Formats: sequence, C-alpha cells, structure tokens
Amino acid sequence: MGTFIKFFFFFIVIFIGLIAFVSISTSFIERRYSNFKIENNTTSIVIGHSHPECAFNDSLIPNLKNLSQSGESYFYNYFKTKRVIMQNASINVVFVEFTNNQIDESMDDWIWGDKFLSNSYPKYSSFMNADDNLVLFQNNPSAFINALSLSLKTKITKIFENKLKRSHISGGYLHLEKKLTDSIIKNTERLKHEAIAAQKDISEANLSYLDALIEFCTANNKRVILIRSPQHEKYPGYENENKYVEILQTRYANIEYMDFSNFPLTNNEYADLDHLNYKGAKVFSEWFADLLSNGLLEKKNKQDYIDERIMTKSLESRI
Repeated sequence: MGTFIKFFFFFIVIFIGLIAFVSISTSFIERRYSNFKIENNTTSIVIGHSHPECAFNDSLIPNLKNLSQSGESYFYNYFKTKRVIMQNASINVVFVEFTNNQIDESMDDWIWGDKFLSNSYPKYSSFMNADDNLVLFQNNPSAFINALSLSLKTKITKIFENKLKRSHISGGYLHLEKKLTDSIIKNTERLKHEAIAAQKDISEANLSYLDALIEFCTANNKRVILIRSPQHEKYPGYENENKYVEILQTRYANIEYMDFSNFPLTNNEYADLDHLNYKGAKVFSEWFADLLSNGLLEKKNKQDYIDERIMTKSLESRI
C-alpha cells in the first residue's frame, strides 16, 4: 500500500511538472512572437471597457486607435497596454477610461469570475507573472484551473497552426445600431434602486492594476490621461459619484483627467443608459477630434476648456 501511495504522488509530481513545463514553454514562445502592432501613424490609444468602446469611433479621430474591449477590467487592460506600448514606439498618449462602475467591488468578478476568466485569461496568460496568476488562483481556484487548461490548448493550437504572428489585439470601436427606448427611461427608478442596493466597497484589485498601468506608461515616457466617456444623465452608476470623486481627487490627484460625461446627446444617440450608439459616437468623435486639432492636450486648464465647449455644443443643440 505504501509503495502505491509513493508511486501515486510521484506520478502527480511528474504530471504537474510536465504541465508547468508546457505552460512556461508555450508562454515563452507566444511572448517572443506576439503581435500587438498597430498603424504606424497612431500617436494615441484609448483603453477601457464598453463605455469608450462604443464612444470613440477611431475612423473619425486622426492618429488615434480605440483598443477598448467590452467586459475588460484594468487587470487585463494592463497586459494589453504593456505589449502595445512595447511594440509601438509612435504612441505617446494613453487615454484610459475611468468611470463610476470601474471602482466598484463588483469589478472583482470581471477579474476572476468564471465567465471573465475563461474569456480573458487565454488572451493574456503568456504575459502574466507568478503574482498575477496567484491573484486569480487564490480568488477562484477551480475557474483558474479551467482557464489554465483552455489557455494551454489555445497556445498549443496557435503554435502548431502557425498563428502566433497574427494580431493579438482584441477590442476596438463597437458600432451599435440600437437606440435608447422610453421603456429604459421608465425603468430608471428601478435601475437606481438596484444600483444603490448593489453598491459595495471599492475594487482594490482592479484599481491596483490601474496603478500598475499608469506606472508602466509613466516609466516609458507615455502620457496617461484618465477620461470619462459620455453617459446618459439617468445612468444608475452615478449613485457612487461621491466615492468616485473622492478617489479621483486623492488616489489620482496627480494624473490628468478629462470628463466628457455631460456631453449633450439625445436619447436617439444612446444605445442605453451606459453606451452611445453609432449616431452618438459619430457626433462625439467628430467633436473630440475637433478639440484635439484645436490643441486640447496643450491647454493649461483642459477641463475648463472642455466644459466651455460642452456648453457651446449644448446651446447649439437647442437652436
């Protein structure tokens, strides 16, 4: 019986060692041949989740590339941004979405929840270190093991099918056709109560990777500007506005910030209370491009300039 137990544990050690070897080897190969290159004329990128993904139509904004991805937390934004910066020397400005729902504790699920792990981990596992993997394993071991298995399968398939040199970048501008309906507005009170009930503490895990993203960009002489994309005035996420402002004015007091949340749009230019549809994205993106061409980033008081232009736009919309 003792011999069997020894043999069993020996087999387990060998098996784990083999898995570790395959994982490390495939990660090394993927890192070596990874392709995060974008157009040579790109000087700025937008990083974030679905809010900027639907707001910034980069075909209308010269020299800007929208790399936002629905459901992507700062944890995964961080690995994408690092590789993009490393492979694209022309980039000098990184716009990072910083909005109300990104501070909430519910963002933890976007990092290690079953759905998000299985979707995002295989994309970025090769670019994570031991500490990053430990964060995921400690918080959801079973889902992490499943995601690790899926990641290994994905990487091995890429290697054998010679697909490693294809673009690794996921995300980009999302064209939405739908428009905000009266039924959504009517349900605003219900959404508001749900938002209040759902409020918890902040997601320290999510914000720590925003800190790491900012630190990496700064160390590589890239300018980081936090932004808040347009949101409907009845957006339920505004319920944590006080906490949001507090974090902005303390933790990120030394980071540039531009708030576009009050940009004037009609209900027909929203897909829902969180996101712009293609009509709203066109209006906002053309307006944003005009601000950039008029030296927005060189303004001493950028937010004052933005607010002034928003007020002008609002008055024009009423005429």
